[in-house]
Amino acid sequence: MLRKYIIQIKNLVFLSMKFNYLYILITLLIMSSCNNSNESDSKIIEGKIIHSVYFWLNDSDNKEDVKTFETAVKKLMKNSQFANKMHLGKPANTEKREVIDNSYSYCLIFTFDTYKDQRIYQDEPAHLIFIGEAKHLWKKVLVFDSIQEPI
Repeated sequence: MLRKYIIQIKNLVFLSMKFNYLYILITLLIMSSCNNSNESDSKIIEGKIIHSVYFWLNDSDNKEDVKTFETAVKKLMKNSQFANKMHLGKPANTEKREVIDNSYSYCLIFTFDTYKDQRIYQDEPAHLIFIGEAKHLWKKVLVFDSIQEPI
């Protein structure tokens, strides 16, 4: 009788181990299938047109002006219907070199799929509201638009 229980316990342990291995295998398969991106593709910025905007605020030390600008630009980012990917940043504290200009206050980057989307964005209510709310806060704005071309 004891031998019968020992055999049953061994069978349960073996079965349990099989399920553990099966569980681990399924988990690994699921995890690996979640990474659908091709590693080389993940380095490319999505969007045909890259719209880079640099802002120099009148007074970057004025906390109220900074808060007003950040609120307005974040509202633009939230409400724009034509921009695909977005980035908002401040100058990085990288090594000082002759070719680096980090005198700006903020950098805003949007991507667009087409020239038409970028053009419509210029008259989009979210963009016009942003300009109305924040234009008085900056002394200079530079825009650099580039198109993704095979090189």
